[in-house]
Amino acid sequence: MITVKTLFTRLFLPALFFTAIVSCDSRDDEFSNEQYVGAWDWVATTGVNVNENPTNTGKTAQLILTPEGTYTIKENDIVQSQGNYSLYKGVTSTDHVEKMYIDFSNDPDKMVNSVNATDLSLGDDSVNGLTYHYKK
Repeated sequence: MITVKTLFTRLFLPALFFTAIVSCDSRDDEFSNEQYVGAWDWVATTGVNVNENPTNTGKTAQLILTPEGTYTIKENDIVQSQGNYSLYKGVTSTDHVEKMYIDFSNDPDKMVNSVNATDLSLGDDSVNGLTYHYKK
């Protein structure tokens, strides 16, 4: 005959233990800055009536993101801004979907449109916002 104690120790406790282990799983990989780290060279800024690039502006720009969470923005090799950055998930104000954002301590936050080993696309979270394209 199965007692309540046996049922509790053989079914309920293992299930509870398993649930606790699974629910404590970390989402650190989702917020890892590994793919963002590096020196990103500005390729273009586009938007409504805006199409700027190094050729038509005569400017070079670079966004440097470190593994330690610091950033530097340079224009023509001169530091324009620097500070700390962090990644967070937020809901866009335009199409109301969840996206990754970069929180820059001394500059406006940018929405991450896409990122891979060689390309980074950031954007303003507004209807007439600009898109900023970078390459490593």
